[in-house]
Amino acid sequence: MFHMRLKPLFLSLLVVSVCHLRAQSSINLSVDLRDAPRKLLHTTEILPVQPGPLTLAFPEWIRNEHEPAPLTQQVGLFITTRNGDGANGQPIRWTRDPINLYLYRVIIPTGVRSIDVKFDFITSDTGGDARASSDADLAVLDWNTVVLYPYGGPDTRVANITVTATVVLPSGWHTATSLKTVAGAMEPVSSVVKFQPVSLEQLVDSPMIVGRYFREIALAPEVSPRHYLDIVADHPEDLEVPPARIDELSRAIRQAGLLFRSHHYDEYRFLITLSNNISGAAIDHLQSLDNRRPAKFFYNEKWQKLAASYTIHDFLHSWNGKYRRPEGLATPNFQTAPVTSGMWVYEGLTDYLTNVMTARAGIWTKEEYLDALASKAAYYDRRPGLQWRDLDDVDTMAYPLWSTEDSNYDNWRLNGFDFYSEGTLIWLDVDVAIRNKSNEKKSLNDFVALFYGLGGDTGPRVVPYSLDDILACLDQVIPNDWGGFLTERLHALAKAPLQGISGAGYRLVYTEGADDDFRYSLAMSIKADGVLSDVLIGDIAYQAGFGPGMKILGVNGQPFARAILQQAIDAAKTTTKPIEFKVDNTGVISDLHLDYHGGQRHPVLERVPNTPDRIAEILQPMSR
Repeated sequence: MFHMRLKPLFLSLLVVSVCHLRAQSSINLSVDLRDAPRKLLHTTEILPVQPGPLTLAFPEWIRNEHEPAPLTQQVGLFITTRNGDGANGQPIRWTRDPINLYLYRVIIPTGVRSIDVKFDFITSDTGGDARASSDADLAVLDWNTVVLYPYGGPDTRVANITVTATVVLPSGWHTATSLKTVAGAMEPVSSVVKFQPVSLEQLVDSPMIVGRYFREIALAPEVSPRHYLDIVADHPEDLEVPPARIDELSRAIRQAGLLFRSHHYDEYRFLITLSNNISGAAIDHLQSLDNRRPAKFFYNEKWQKLAASYTIHDFLHSWNGKYRRPEGLATPNFQTAPVTSGMWVYEGLTDYLTNVMTARAGIWTKEEYLDALASKAAYYDRRPGLQWRDLDDVDTMAYPLWSTEDSNYDNWRLNGFDFYSEGTLIWLDVDVAIRNKSNEKKSLNDFVALFYGLGGDTGPRVVPYSLDDILACLDQVIPNDWGGFLTERLHALAKAPLQGISGAGYRLVYTEGADDDFRYSLAMSIKADGVLSDVLIGDIAYQAGFGPGMKILGVNGQPFARAILQQAIDAAKTTTKPIEFKVDNTGVISDLHLDYHGGQRHPVLERVPNTPDRIAEILQPMSR
């Protein structure tokens, strides 16, 4: 009886909220960042209202994030009347929805035409997804953390809500964002920055970096639209980017333009935060990227080889993931949970193109590209979880798998990054299949230009797609049973999808060489301190009694060190005696024996004689 009576009441409130939303299509938003060094952001909003029930929503699901937004960091919420029949400044009590905690229910008094909404957001030291971060000299503003918006139910469209935003900065701080100011250009230093009205959808997709020490560098200046590298740092000397880094990014921009044959942004900004005080993050947006890196990022060659490709990855998402987006990720608002079944395209194709683009731009050599591809192939060559969970299920389980922090039996469970690397192998297979079937007259380049160049150059917009759209476009490039081709790979329960590597004229082999991880020799991953982070299910270490979390104390009677273990593996090649281990399992010390005599194993891709080298063709820089 209670539920039967409650349902009509809830529906009536929802109907009224929808009516409110139709009248409330605008937000006046002011964000005060002057306390960002003390880890507080202050929000003031003005919303037009009508008397009656109103629901306000704190954005929960941000489309490029790996977890729900941090609701516990929103504090100090006060709602007051702003203009009405002599009721200015009167408090309005809010009630949190007991089921959907991101929703606030309020009743607007008679005669009130607008309200003030004020709250604070506590910034995070650790950065991470959907979180604003700050320290004494800089901050990253994610707009979803500083806004409440009127929510009328699942059909609410944030693309139809207009926001006029103003930001107050600490004195002397600089700012950069893809948003346009009312003056039409970003002023490098201003205590108050006013932005042109945009949709709430575009606002949340346009992060902002601010800081005491700032530098802007034009990239590929001859390319239209314009591209900028914007940097904030804790120390001014970290703003001195080596010219080689600037040239690399400029080459990547040129190659991307030649590949996609279109742009879908008014201008693009590489927003880079250099700090050792906030944790790393790499977040993609349609007109910018938000990368948070260590202070000496641009000067660390090891970081550059690894993370330079991350920057390109997020840049390519402007086309793949932002402009064109899987239907399930093109949600109308920030309260609707995304359906992640298209991650093998969103992330998998982007990962494939990233590695190709990194080589085409001259950041990687062909050998470095092959090393990275060999590592992916070997990783999936010994990935027992593929026996029970297909890639389609990994896609569907993206959010729960992303949130899994431990690596215990990761090889058996699989994780939220498998669709990146396994997706790379699948799209290499697609590229090679197109090249082989067309006698090298066509390639994945043609699919990319056709599928992501839809409509030619445009401003920022979202064009959703389905699997049928992908199949139709592939068939337009070269007729084939692409449905069967992709279904086989997305639903296969087998070992690594290495058909693309063999079709490209290579094969995966293991040579003698340093195996720092020991996955390819001993079938377990061992950290520098001897702790086992993963043990491959059913393989030799698992059968010998090893398990994740154990710590190796000794090897053949000597204290553990990586070099000692590598020596023991090498020595075991010429003896039948097993390698002896002393291990600690949560305080219980025991001896384990591993009967392994195969030596250290390092994965490489070996050329197959008398076959076309498709990899060399794929990595060839594009030209006009």
